[in-house]
Amino acid sequence: MSFTRGGKKRRKHFDWYYDSNLQRVLIVNEDGREHKYPLSEIHSILRIIHHRFGTDYFPLANNVEKLSNGTEGMGLGTIILELGQSTVAHAQGASYLGVVLEECGFFLWNGKHRGIEWKLLLKIIETNEIEPCLNRNNQPQ
Repeated sequence: MSFTRGGKKRRKHFDWYYDSNLQRVLIVNEDGREHKYPLSEIHSILRIIHHRFGTDYFPLANNVEKLSNGTEGMGLGTIILELGQSTVAHAQGASYLGVVLEECGFFLWNGKHRGIEWKLLLKIIETNEIEPCLNRNNQPQ
């Protein structure tokens, strides 16, 4: 079981696995809410982060109100929202996806529960480089 990076009273526990047949990450939080991220979307997210931030830290950026009214700063949540087919609810899943990508070795967390940021550890460009890392946790919990 994994948990988001908020403080002890704010963090959410969740399970995740990679479904290689559907080529997507499935995340289920402690409340039973699901978030699904196709491999192609993860690939796009990583490429955009690399392009915009390089190896510098980038914020979580998934505040529901700010995402809704377009005032959220650039970061993981806004990148997810920018990808076009996304909803604010999908972009809010950034708090889970960030941890998944951290556990896979793509991101390094800044260790803060407020002002959550990560930095990209690897220059990932090809989807065939992403899938094996996600596959390490490919069994439903």
